[in-house]
Amino acid sequence: MWLSALGSVLKERWVPLALIIGLPLSGVAASGMDIRPYLAFPPKTVRVSHAPFSFIAFFLITGIVLVTVVPMVRTALSHNSAEKDKTKRYPMPWWGKLSFPGLALFWCLAWTRMEWMAQLQPHTFFPLWLSLILSINALTVRRSGTCPLTAAPGRFLLLFPVSAAFWWLFEYLNRFVANWFYTGSQYPALTYFLLATLSFSTVLPGVESMKAFLTTFERINKGFRTMPPLPQLSGRTAGSLLMAAGGISLALIGIFPDQLFFTLWLAPFFLLLGHALYKGLSHPFTPVFSGDYTRVAAYALAALCCGFFWELFNMYSLARWEYSVPYVQVFHIFEMPVLGYAGYLPFGLECALIIHMVYNTTLINPNNT
Repeated sequence: MWLSALGSVLKERWVPLALIIGLPLSGVAASGMDIRPYLAFPPKTVRVSHAPFSFIAFFLITGIVLVTVVPMVRTALSHNSAEKDKTKRYPMPWWGKLSFPGLALFWCLAWTRMEWMAQLQPHTFFPLWLSLILSINALTVRRSGTCPLTAAPGRFLLLFPVSAAFWWLFEYLNRFVANWFYTGSQYPALTYFLLATLSFSTVLPGVESMKAFLTTFERINKGFRTMPPLPQLSGRTAGSLLMAAGGISLALIGIFPDQLFFTLWLAPFFLLLGHALYKGLSHPFTPVFSGDYTRVAAYALAALCCGFFWELFNMYSLARWEYSVPYVQVFHIFEMPVLGYAGYLPFGLECALIIHMVYNTTLINPNNT
């Protein structure tokens, strides 16, 4: 059933996915570079020396982020959220009560080096994040009476295998820019692939769970409904322009990895959304045309919150990742340079597009959706 559902998810979106995979390789090949290093299995990035810190790049990117984010933050803060104190409290589910001790246990295990648990310490990512996902869903039930896990269990569970494939795509793109690399995970190729796939399967469920929790708050759920409308972000013309921007960026990303490192997070979004607009396919951002940015804000903030926990848990874990980002490798919060957190905002929108595809597949039993 899940394989059929995955096929349905990919059926109408194979074009942007093929472009995301093929364009970076095509650009590298056209420039005369050897493509074989980008196809090594597993696609595990090694440390690369990038361009040094640049004040110009740092302040330019900071300005772009502030111009994008500040108007939305001001709109949310201006919203009258007096109703938030009237939120009804529902009983905590039994599985939620178990998830919090599990979260504490696996977090402690990840950050300590007890000899009697040495065999498990490199493998804490999946149980730690599964515990966090269950905890977030439990808190959402507590505030709203429902959550993604209970409201649509079939579709929510489908997010796990889709998430693994989704994040492997970013691992592949990272081969062209080498913005992060892993330490403490020396395994044979197949073992590494299987262990990494299990960990990567938690990304989309985590973001969807956090988004559902955030939208139980009045300021998030209603604070972004009166933003400036963008009716021009629709139709074939807008779709063509977005696909062109994303496609050109990906074609050049391997040739100019330092200059285009940030397009790792923007280009897939442009291609996926642009293709949906061009083909008239369903996507989660239709309300933006009339000025409702709730989903944009909720998913972007959900990914940022998940990013905080990803970086927090990673800080002292045995198997972990580190960053080597050109121009802005300063002012770290945990291992991540502070401007790197801006990448979580468009990443959340990419997650929204994929989650929307999964939740709108018709191949799952409607009684278990």
